[in-house]
Amino acid sequence: MSWFSKELKEKILNSVKNDWIPVSKLSQEYWVSTVTIYSWMRKEWEKNKSSTVNLWELNRLKKDKQDLLLIIWELTAEINKSKKKSLK
Repeated sequence: MSWFSKELKEKILNSVKNDWIPVSKLSQEYWVSTVTIYSWMRKEWEKNKSSTVNLWELNRLKKDKQDLLLIIWELTAEINKSKKKSLK
């Protein structure tokens, strides 16, 4: 028997997998030990080895892409700013 509802467990696991929220933060927010959360993650991984790994990797790559696009946007803005200054 689990002390935590299935909904809470799924919410926490989705936050880790999809939103990349640190386990330590979720542990404090929901009053669930980090050991418990890591145990849930391990069990889910063992249950769905190939699909879980691929899903986590895909989500990590999506986040990396967003981060890189933000860097490109910032660099483009800096280049445009310096071009305007040099025209003056």
